[in-house]
Amino acid sequence: MKIVRKLQTLALGALLLLGAGCGKSPLYSNVSERQANEMISILRMRNMDVGKIAGAENMWTVVVGNTDFSNAVEILNLFGYPRDDFSTLGKVFQKSGLVSSPTEERARFMYAISESIAETISHITGVVTARVNIVLPTTNSFTEAITPSSASVFILYRQGTNIEDSVRDIKNLVTNSIEGLSYDKVSVALFQAPVVSDTISEGNQMVNFLGIHMTHSSIWVFLLLLLIIAAAVAAISFVGAKILYDYMTVKRDEKERRKAAVSGGTAGEIPPEEKSADSSPEKSEAGEE
Repeated sequence: MKIVRKLQTLALGALLLLGAGCGKSPLYSNVSERQANEMISILRMRNMDVGKIAGAENMWTVVVGNTDFSNAVEILNLFGYPRDDFSTLGKVFQKSGLVSSPTEERARFMYAISESIAETISHITGVVTARVNIVLPTTNSFTEAITPSSASVFILYRQGTNIEDSVRDIKNLVTNSIEGLSYDKVSVALFQAPVVSDTISEGNQMVNFLGIHMTHSSIWVFLLLLLIIAAAVAAISFVGAKILYDYMTVKRDEKERRKAAVSGGTAGEIPPEEKSADSSPEKSEAGEE
């Protein structure tokens, strides 16, 4: 019985290990449906097991297979996901008090403009993320000198996109978005994001095996687990059959002994009627002769 318990424990452990390998983990929560679909598209192009779950207020949670979690985070970060949550003018200029100081209003106004421009630039094809810093004109009360407006733009872009050809359009966009800003006072800094490999090694490719989505290298582990489970089931079945056979054999022997006892003796003894026949007078006389 100890062997049976060990085999059952081994089979249960193999099933738990198999179930854990096929599970999914939340990757990013509270993202818009559009952003969730974009992330799913990027990961599925790399044969990853990914999906989405609906949340509250039209937000979604992106889930990915446990074995793909680390690679999914790295790839989405290189593509700039999840996207930055830019503040809108309405959020920035929400009233927090009865009266706002001129400095507070000016800072909030500059921040709102920079967020709006950065969000617009982030929609350009190839842009991973964008940041805009602006300086509005100031007047020195002593010299009455005016510091002109200026702006600096930071852009992280993907390799293979001709973002350099769009620098002129980006500078025009910033110039026309800020009052009093001249074209030559806008600087654009371009930085290339790390290269994301679109090729996956054969071992990490996802395949559909027996209706289960798994990596190619996991097939052998899966087959080994199935072999262990099959061996454990076969061993348990064999032990159970042996116990049942022994039990039926004992029952059959007991039944035969009871039957022999009822008929007047056990197997191998001479029945009483035969004994009486052998002891008859005729046979005794014949023996004397």
